[in-house]
Amino acid sequence: MKQTNINVFIADDHPVVVAGVSTLFKKAPGLNLVGSAHSSDQLFNCLPTARPQVLLLDLNMSGQDYTRNIKQLQEEFPWVKVLIYSGYQSFDLAKSLLNMGAKGYLHKSAEPVQLIEAIQAVHSGEVYYQPVRKIQPRKKDKKAGALTDDFQKRLRLSKREQEILVLISKGLTSQRIGNTLFISKYTVETHRKNILRKLDLNSSTELVKFAIQQGLV
Repeated sequence: MKQTNINVFIADDHPVVVAGVSTLFKKAPGLNLVGSAHSSDQLFNCLPTARPQVLLLDLNMSGQDYTRNIKQLQEEFPWVKVLIYSGYQSFDLAKSLLNMGAKGYLHKSAEPVQLIEAIQAVHSGEVYYQPVRKIQPRKKDKKAGALTDDFQKRLRLSKREQEILVLISKGLTSQRIGNTLFISKYTVETHRKNILRKLDLNSSTELVKFAIQQGLV
């Protein structure tokens, strides 16, 4: 049977991940890495030229959040089959991503053979899901549901917003945060408002509580 060539693009802001996938593809007949991006802006600029069939998409890159990335991919590049390649292990998250239109979900701890299998499955039209049942709550209770909701809210924050959230939780003023990150205090204040909005919170006290619950501090 003739070998099918699959053009793959990877969107991930960790160079070591891109390098590892590139090395794997050199040993895997039929898989071609046609490009990579480290931010959502770069991703959408490169896709029209790269024309991949499968996209390996990390959830937490600089730029817009993952929900907007998936929505824009569906609207502007419906021919790309999205395989989420993430370091997050959450049954509910994986399920919601598949419902949003992703064609597969694979944790980054997967073996190389699983990554190849996932790409081939998604390319052929199947929905691929690597189970992460070991952290799935056995009983549905309000506390577990709340933690899951907060986890998904956290993923909506950009890298910069997560950095600022951590510094806010350490008690730093906007001026000190700005000095630490080499940005103005006014930029910090804008990020603070966006963080509150995305997390549906109302005060710095609530931000600190959220950060502690999520293990950020």
